Amino acid sequence: MGNETEKKAPRDLRRITFVAIIVGIVLAGSAIGYVSYTSWTASSSTALRAIIAGDKVTLDYIGRLPDGRVFDTSLSSVAQNDGLYPKSLTFSLRSNSSYTPFTMTAGYYGSGGTIKGFAQGVIGLHVGDHVVIEVPPDEGYPLVPAMITTFNVTDTIPIVDVVTESQFYSLFGKAPVAMQVVTHPFWKWQVLVSEVANGTVVLRNEPYIGENVYPYGNPDAQTPTGWQIRVIGYDPNASNGAGAITIRNMVTPDDVYYVKGEDSNGNALIIWSFDEQNQTFQVHRSDSANGYNAEVSGRTLFFEITIEKVVPGVS
Repeated sequence: MGNETEKKAPRDLRRITFVAIIVGIVLAGSAIGYVSYTSWTASSSTALRAIIAGDKVTLDYIGRLPDGRVFDTSLSSVAQNDGLYPKSLTFSLRSNSSYTPFTMTAGYYGSGGTIKGFAQGVIGLHVGDHVVIEVPPDEGYPLVPAMITTFNVTDTIPIVDVVTESQFYSLFGKAPVAMQVVTHPFWKWQVLVSEVANGTVVLRNEPYIGENVYPYGNPDAQTPTGWQIRVIGYDPNASNGAGAITIRNMVTPDDVYYVKGEDSNGNALIIWSFDEQNQTFQVHRSDSANGYNAEVSGRTLFFEITIEKVVPGVS
């Protein structure tokens, strides 16, 4: 959420009023759960003043993805209960003191502030209302295409690589020595230093067929990250002697939005799409330094909210 910076005129928004949320947990790989929203008519008395643009609104909220997983909340009880409230890939616990009702200005949104669908979704509600606001993608968190990278499911990498001695030192943290075996900093397989001459270092990547690597995460972490990449071919005679290592990303359509990796800067990588016909998949990168979250960007979101307090705006 955030503090609003730009005033916009209110308009109607699809809103689903809330009676009950049914959460079913499906333990199948990394897939967990769904949410079913039951609609009813808001119970607020017509004698209560409806929220209008400019009112200061204090509320509690639970932000959910389309499958029901929670990506954000103002409630400590929700944040700490993974059984009843399965979490998104990028959800992280905050300090208990940070879980407090959120105050925003109805109808106000803009750069760095409350998203449009949320700011306008409270208009017309009353103190005490408990509803679910549906925020469509174009009124939620924006999608940045530059943050999305396309990978081939099956790809090739040269066996032979040539670097300078300074580049070698930057990569491996030591001076190169001929016939030395080192571990590739990205792929994590063995690399042979086959030649060192005149400031140039010739390297030979030497994975074995069937080797599994996790360059985009750690499968042994308490919460495993990344996806498996398997070496399925090794041809030293390909590409005019440069050789070719054939790898396969062990990614399936079921992994979309359910597998998180990590880049070298520690930013989350979310499997974002899978094209079975072209055998490609896309990875959506988050940018923690700028608050950009790939898991919620460009998606329909649902906010279950309870209006706690309304302070009329200045007319």
